[in-house]
This record gives sequence, C-alpha cells and structure tokens, in this order.
Amino acid sequence: MRIEDFDRVLDECIDRINHGDNVADCLSDYPAYSEKLGPLLQSMHDVQKTYTFAPSADTKRAGRQRFYAALGKQERMTPVLSLFRVIPRSAAWATIAVLVLAIAGILVIQPILNPPTLISSPDGNFAFLISDEPNDIGDFESLNVTISRVVLQAANSLKRLEFAPETETVDLTRLRGEQSQEIWRGDVPAGQYSQVHIYVSAVTGKLELTGQTVNVKLPGGKLHLSMPFEVTADTVTSFTFDITVVANGNKGKYILKPQIGESGARHEQRSLE
Repeated sequence: MRIEDFDRVLDECIDRINHGDNVADCLSDYPAYSEKLGPLLQSMHDVQKTYTFAPSADTKRAGRQRFYAALGKQERMTPVLSLFRVIPRSAAWATIAVLVLAIAGILVIQPILNPPTLISSPDGNFAFLISDEPNDIGDFESLNVTISRVVLQAANSLKRLEFAPETETVDLTRLRGEQSQEIWRGDVPAGQYSQVHIYVSAVTGKLELTGQTVNVKLPGGKLHLSMPFEVTADTVTSFTFDITVVANGNKGKYILKPQIGESGARHEQRSLE
C-alpha cells in the first residue's frame, strides 16, 4: 500500500461523507484499504454527528424578537452604541459575533463557495487537457465523461478559481496513453497552485464486447488531484489531468480515478506578439 494512494483514497472518502455518502459504501469501493480506512472514517463520522447543531425554529424566532425589541428602544444614539446600551452584555457580544461571521461570510466564505469564473481565450497562458491512463479502458467501446467545471486551488491560500470547459464531454477511449484533448484555454493569474478539482455531471460507458451500457461510478461526483504547479505570465502552462477507469473486482462495476503519476504541468514560452 503506497502512502500517496491511501491519502488520495482517504481524501476522496472524506469528501463523499461530507456530501452525504456513508462509511460502508466507501469501504466497499476500496476493500484493500478497508482495515486501515474504517476506523478513521468512522471516527470522523462520529465527531461530525456529535457536533452537528441546528437551532430550533422557536429559538431563532425568539432571538429575532429580542433583537427587534432592542432596535425599537433606540433614540438618537448611533446604532452600534444603542445596541450596547439596551442589550445585556452577553447579548451584545453575541451580536458582535453575528456581525463578524457575516463579514467573514462576505469576505472569506463567499469567495470559497462561489470562486470567480475565468474567461476562455485562445491566447491565454493556461491550457487544461484530459488524458487517459490505459488500465481497463480496453473494456469499453466508448466512455464519455461530461465535465461541468474545473476548480484550481491556490497554494497556501483559500483562494480558488474556476472555469467551465469549452469542450464539456470527452471520450476517454480516444485519449489512451500519450493522447490528450484540450478542453479549455484562458488566462490564469500567475502564482503557485496546489490542487485541481474536476466536477463531473455524467459518465456513460459502453462495453466493447457486449455493447452493454454500464454504470461507471465516480465517488463524490468529482476527481481531485493534489499536485503543486506554477503558472507564470510569460509562459503557457499546459496542465494534463489524467483519468483512469478501473474494474471493481469481479462485480462488473467500474470506478473513475485520477492518475497522479501521468498528470502534471509543462511550460512553453509564450508568444506575446
């Protein structure tokens, strides 16, 4: 068991559980890792369950009533000072906390949940390509993957950027080995990046021998690579994200996975004419 493979599987399973999947499904998809993976995922699930809290409707309604009552007692004082005068100290600190969280939501959380969308350009400094590592792709007559968006994570930062591919659907059977297909090109801010996320809306596979359509599973609905790379203004960075399809034992099922060993960035001098 390679450490980097286990880390990738663990990260994938955590993301699945955060999106509502259960521990048993994750373990069944990765039986080779289940002994080591099981206790970690179960612990995370237990902690998540213990500390999940949502105030009741009555509690939220009572809080709003107290807040509006305090506002009604204001006279000519500034809004902030009047709140401190009419609200008990504990409630005042609670109000400050709410304001701080609201500001944090606008300045920090909102850009993470809704990262800025990059615009495509034929002369951009960044190209994104898809390729396929030929593990079990030979079983397929066609394997179409539809990509809704790609997210780039800046290194040592919460900054995220995203773009919608110009070519949304790729057939992995046509991209084996050294073959690749560019799905987006545009300008990306220069800097260090650490992760790439591909969000997939559909996967359709057709078997070569039988012509049967099969379900190809993509846990969590996305593919994720943790791989540092740099984007500069004076070069064109071509990043190839390699995807592989692997048979899940003898169950007749298949799983899409990122292939870190065949993925990565290369740089070419950019023509600025």
